[in-house]
Amino acid sequence: MDAGYRILPLVYDRWQGSYGKNFSELIFPRLLRTLRVHRISGPAMVDVACGTGTLALMMARRGWEVYGVDASEGMLACAASKVSRSGLPITFLRQDMRSLRLPRLVSLATSFFDSLNHLIAPEDFLSALRSVYAALSPGGWFVFDTNNERCFTQLWTKSETVTRREFIMTLANSYDRERRLATSEVTLTLKERGNHGQQVEMVRERYYPSAEIHAMLEEAGFVVRESDDFDFTESRGLGKIKTWWVVQKI
Repeated sequence: MDAGYRILPLVYDRWQGSYGKNFSELIFPRLLRTLRVHRISGPAMVDVACGTGTLALMMARRGWEVYGVDASEGMLACAASKVSRSGLPITFLRQDMRSLRLPRLVSLATSFFDSLNHLIAPEDFLSALRSVYAALSPGGWFVFDTNNERCFTQLWTKSETVTRREFIMTLANSYDRERRLATSEVTLTLKERGNHGQQVEMVRERYYPSAEIHAMLEEAGFVVRESDDFDFTESRGLGKIKTWWVVQKI
């Protein structure tokens, strides 16, 4: 199994906080609208590539029994610390999204913040879809997002430095349009506890055209109920850089 990210978890929530709100908080209203429109109800769900567990917490507070799955030990450690005293029905599992093994079938799966784009091989993307399909009860729903090409040409062609009192993070980004592959070299300098050393981690994503995703969803057994580009925040003026997917197991 892929070891997942080791450096990003050290500052992930604080990095997201530097933009005002983290991504889970920004897209949560859209998720709630989707659940209402399609009449999607519990009792159980899985958040695939759950990261530090923010969405898992928000869904558990609304009455869902939540499984949070991620490949990164560091992300899961952050998530577990958030829920340790909450008493909410959340179980975190360290697993690869291409081979989920849940204790029970669930009626809803989610996967946000372009997690599926991290699967740069199409066969891995399809394996993840099949894995989610197998984890769902009949008629179950999978709601997820992907980065569209506007996102990669707008954001992954520029570098960015985030400076906080506790750390400095530099993201050196590049996008190969011909190969549809994006790379971000993340350099983190921690300034807390006397630790001034630099650590480097590579983040890679692939752009999948909507037609290609549609075909893989159909091959995995899903029916697409909703697919549209959206602007998840107006604060940065980026436009519709993501695609929202609502699909159902039949």
